[in-house]
Amino acid sequence: MGAALRVDVLSDLHPMADLLARCPGMTKEHVYYLEQQGYLQPVKQRHGKIQRNLYTTVQLELVAAIWRHRQAGIPPREAYRRALREQARGQLSMWPEGDAEGET
Repeated sequence: MGAALRVDVLSDLHPMADLLARCPGMTKEHVYYLEQQGYLQPVKQRHGKIQRNLYTTVQLELVAAIWRHRQAGIPPREAYRRALREQARGQLSMWPEGDAEGET
């Protein structure tokens, strides 16, 4: 069972290339900035002397939301807050900002 669990966990991890493919226009430097600010905590995987960062599916969705807000000109901290609110609302995030749950 331990091996099966490990395979499930690893199948939910994605390399930076997947993250960048999901967010057109985003560069590695943008991702590193989000990590430096503490908005992302990647899983570190070692291959000998090389270490690479892997991201969960939830983190990929979070970064995509952050990037969408950043593209609209919203500052990084506010983009992160809005992305977190969207994740917390789940399906309600498909409605425009302020329409869900009686917000104004």
